Amino acid sequence: MKPFYQKLVTSPTQSVIFYDEEKPHFTVPWHFHPEIEILYVVRSSGICYTGDGIHRFTEGEISIIGENVPHWWKSDSRFPEQPSRSGIRALIIQFKKEIFESNFINLYEMSAIKALIEKSQRGVQFTGRSRQQLGNLIRKIFRSEGIERITGLIKLLDMMAKSEEFKYHSSLGYSKIISSYDFFRFNAIHEYIITNFTKDVRLEDVAGKANMCPTAFCRYFKKHTGRTFISFINELRIGNACKLMVEEKYPVNIASAESGFNNLAHFNKMFKRYFNLSPTDYLRAHDLDLKAIKEYSEVGIISRND
Repeated sequence: MKPFYQKLVTSPTQSVIFYDEEKPHFTVPWHFHPEIEILYVVRSSGICYTGDGIHRFTEGEISIIGENVPHWWKSDSRFPEQPSRSGIRALIIQFKKEIFESNFINLYEMSAIKALIEKSQRGVQFTGRSRQQLGNLIRKIFRSEGIERITGLIKLLDMMAKSEEFKYHSSLGYSKIISSYDFFRFNAIHEYIITNFTKDVRLEDVAGKANMCPTAFCRYFKKHTGRTFISFINELRIGNACKLMVEEKYPVNIASAESGFNNLAHFNKMFKRYFNLSPTDYLRAHDLDLKAIKEYSEVGIISRND
């Protein structure tokens, strides 16, 4: 499945789209649109796929995603499927960079915002104290109307641009292909990987998606992501295992197996290489009761067939 183009419907009197979304769970799958998007997760948690990046998101998450950057915010399964219940809430702002026009965006005073818009092609996630400050300003913008919302948006972008507490969602290599002829081919590969990484993903099968031999594919993948195919798969699997251990309270061996590792010793080795901690030490760092987790498993609440 390749990312689908999403056309956002706007009112003739609306230059910027403001959504206060409250529903059971995030529903829009892997997609992209020409609007730049600011997303503030008021209530929800899950997995975010942006470009070639993957990370856990929780309440308070604030990100800016650039134009035509594929993304998918996928709520955890604990959020209800019933439409009558409200599981998530998100405040979303979407706008096209053309609203600033070339002369305005090229003003000296707008240079930081111009740089932010360029950085958003990799997706930017804000962290630390900046996240709370940005969240307070977004809430204030949603309480305002008319021109105050537009001036609030400019102030928000300026605050984002000047924040030093951020990290990128996706790699530099990925951002370079968004406007290139290679966009859909790479995304077909990426979508296949994120959909199947918990299974036995064979290099030959993924290379076939790109109509390449395995050797050529490995070079191609490293060029676009800065990582080898194997290391990228391991990152996805370890990230998923962390979610299962920390949030779902799965024991190490089951989290490892459910994330696609067929060998516990190999999982432990890869985990330590990635975090410089063993899985057990990682759980201790999260103040989890390992004995309770073990008992949780032994009474049969967790099973491979869930």
